[in-house]
Amino acid sequence: MTVATSAQPPLLTDLPLSYRPVNPAQATGAKRLLLLLHGVGGNELNLLSVGEQLADAHTLVLSVRAPLVFGPLGFGFYQVDFSSGKPVFNQAQQLDGQRLLLSFIQEASTRYGIPAGQVYLLGFSQGAIMAYDVALTHPAQVRGVLAFSGRLLVESRQHHASAADVQQVQFFLSHGRYDDKLPAFYADEAVTFLKTLGIIPRYEAFEGGHEISASGLAAAHQWLTQQP
Repeated sequence: MTVATSAQPPLLTDLPLSYRPVNPAQATGAKRLLLLLHGVGGNELNLLSVGEQLADAHTLVLSVRAPLVFGPLGFGFYQVDFSSGKPVFNQAQQLDGQRLLLSFIQEASTRYGIPAGQVYLLGFSQGAIMAYDVALTHPAQVRGVLAFSGRLLVESRQHHASAADVQQVQFFLSHGRYDDKLPAFYADEAVTFLKTLGIIPRYEAFEGGHEISASGLAAAHQWLTQQP
């Protein structure tokens, strides 16, 4: 997992979720918004260096803190139990997290003057799950998803918006072949499902585990620069 850099931007609380602006110089005049969503038990500091590598003159990057407190420095969008060998999650918390994230997207876009439909969600692990969920169920709010080591919830697949609407969203996936927390078949499953909606995502597999790899991040940077 990519760790935080030494220089930490301030934690802001003026929106529905707390967050840190990775490149505040772009807070005025940015053409798109990139939101970073961390994994369960992590925090917004984990993805700062990822955001720094993806930031450019046209992209405002905000690293978002999930709403639920799981420890002194640990947060998440919902509780999840892996004791059965498969992830079992609290759906009520997940839906509350979805509502908060949607509110954050809308208010952050207004707060920073981002053009309509120019929000990208980059998620790691649970953050990727939330990015998928919002994009599939509320695609008008999202321009693109960058999903690292995530999975698609059954509920997201069952209650997604129309294929025509979801096709307006661009998808990038990266997953380690030896991921022992969310195995790589979840990425294959996501690719297969997206294809049923008429979407061909970019998928970058790598020889690693549950992490954001250097090769995956480089591919994500290339993919993001190619987006209109």
